[in-house]
Parts: sequence; structure tokens; C-alpha cells
Amino acid sequence: MDNAKTGALIARIRMEKNLTQKELADRIGVTNATISKWETGKGFPDISLLEPLANSLDISITEIIVGEKSAAENDPDVLIRDLVDASVKEQQRKTRLYNWVIAITVAIVYIVVSLLTLKWEYTWLIWFAYCFYRIATEFVFTRRR
Repeated sequence: MDNAKTGALIARIRMEKNLTQKELADRIGVTNATISKWETGKGFPDISLLEPLANSLDISITEIIVGEKSAAENDPDVLIRDLVDASVKEQQRKTRLYNWVIAITVAIVYIVVSLLTLKWEYTWLIWFAYCFYRIATEFVFTRRR
């Protein structure tokens, strides 16, 4: 979402429809200063205002979010799919990062305990606990999907 592109689109379509900022603001229940803020790219419409704004300008919500008019029929589907894909990838990235942090922490604890006790055979418990943790979390993460 690019505030400047969306603002330019709102301004262009508003002018094509011969509407003032005040008239558009009255239609959707905001102030003309709010419309000015959007058009200059200093803000973005609230999600609750996207539908009334789209209806007032005779464009789709997708076009407002993207910041340009589109001719394709399935653009909302593509946008929603892209947003879901990005969200899933971000969640997977966070999960991988979290798992690496845990793995490195366990490895450090293993080495420290082994060095302090000089009894390497007892530290297998740490590895056992870690392996159990990984199996359990993988099961939980795959069950959620």
C-alpha cells in the first residue's frame, strides 16, 4: 500500500467526478482535511472507510488499496491471495527464526553444562528434552495448518 499512489488516485477520480474535497468528505462522513491528508499521501483511509470511499468514487476497494485503476476482473482475488501468501510466509519465517534461536540456545546450554560438570554423559538429557520439544512443536504447527 502506497499512500502517495492511493492519494493521487483519490484526487484524480474525485476531480473527474467534479467533486470538491468537502463534497466527497460529506458523502463518506469525514472532514475535508481528512480527504486532503489522503490526497497528499500523508495518510491512508481507515479500513472502515474503504467501502464508502470506493462506492463514492465508483471504484473497487482493491483499486484504492493498490492505488491504481485496473481492468482485470479477478484483481480482488489476486490481491487477497497475495496478502494471504505474504502473511503465511511471514509466519513461517518467524517460526524458523524462533526454532533456530531455540536450537542455538540448547546447544550453548549443552556445551556449558558439559564443561562445568565435566560429565558429558549426563548432558544427553538436554538433547533428549530438545528433541522432544522439536517433535512436539512440529506436530502442533502442522496441526494448525
